[in-house]
Amino acid sequence: MTKSFKVAGLLAYTSIRKGNPGVILLTVLILALVSLNLLFIPGLLQGLVSGANTQLKNTYSGDIVVQSNTANPLLSDAPDLINKIDAINGVTAAAPRNSQGAEFIYGSEHTDAMVYGIAPETDADVFTIDKSIVEGSYLSPGDTDEIMLGIQLAGADKPDLELYARSLLTVHAGDEITVIYGNGVQKQYKVKGIFYTHFLQTDAEAFVSQTEMQSVYPATANSADSIYVKVKDEADINSIITQIGNIESGLRVLSWQDYAGIVKSLTDSFNVINVILNIVNLLIAGITVFIVTYIDVANRRRQIGVQRAIGITPWSITFSYLIRAIFYAITAIALAILLFLFVVSPLEAKYPFYFPFGAVYLVIGAPTIFRMTAIVLGISLVASFLPVRGMMRMKIMEAIWG
Repeated sequence: MTKSFKVAGLLAYTSIRKGNPGVILLTVLILALVSLNLLFIPGLLQGLVSGANTQLKNTYSGDIVVQSNTANPLLSDAPDLINKIDAINGVTAAAPRNSQGAEFIYGSEHTDAMVYGIAPETDADVFTIDKSIVEGSYLSPGDTDEIMLGIQLAGADKPDLELYARSLLTVHAGDEITVIYGNGVQKQYKVKGIFYTHFLQTDAEAFVSQTEMQSVYPATANSADSIYVKVKDEADINSIITQIGNIESGLRVLSWQDYAGIVKSLTDSFNVINVILNIVNLLIAGITVFIVTYIDVANRRRQIGVQRAIGITPWSITFSYLIRAIFYAITAIALAILLFLFVVSPLEAKYPFYFPFGAVYLVIGAPTIFRMTAIVLGISLVASFLPVRGMMRMKIMEAIWG
């Protein structure tokens, strides 16, 4: 067996050393591109999912959402409930919100959106909207007759926005707008600030202070239709959900995944796309190695027949081709990893992709690299073995004389 390994290694070395450099280079480059795709596509899609989830939690849902599970949509005595939630180990902050649908009017422009009444000081502990102000300033506790608009709602003279045609088009901080609430109350507001979180759903919302919301909708005093909870990164979110649910009856406690199914659908779609693209890449890699090996075997049919005639075993010849496939694959994988780490990733970090939920950066870990390595090696070995196996089944004299 040791002798067969040595013979296979010698045959592989000779084949590579005396092979056509152009064919070898082209094979390695194609496999390197396939390997690079197997790193880039999952890295990009993981970045998309990670970016969407982060923006969702930071600007829209928090980590946990607490709502009423009774006929009354409002959580009564919200301050007391928030104190109990804050006391749970692993909870960072909890913020109440009340919401109403409303019509927004500015000049001849009309549009509809949700208005949220917030406690600015605690809302900023759960969300990062206060860090996304692009015009004006963030709300202060007790603000009245002032409102904060998402940029997709304000328009702000930015026609490249996704929802610009449905916005108020030209509203800026300091302008006055009319808001007609769903309960019929109509008010004039000065736009205190405009925020841009890069999360589409959040950027199409408006915020007023709790004090202002209570003046429009008195039933919200000391109540909330939702409480948003932020937890520590290392905390067990399922355990915290259970503990919140046990505080009192009539609570519906949702994780951020449950609250925003749209992002789960987005994640599932990205995963399907990832699988499809990986299959295409694997087919390209397999066909490339198969064709190169098949052409080489066909051209060397007589030589292989002579090798078998002088006593070189079919196993040694087959294994020599497998060694060559491993050489191609490992060289390509190493080249792809170097390109990804030192060229693609730095360039993408400097010039990131932008999606409706913000900049997207490549996210990749050791498991992805190991998986890519195993896939490229496996497909290369299989694609190399198949044509050689067919030649080894041919009789020696038939191989020599055709």
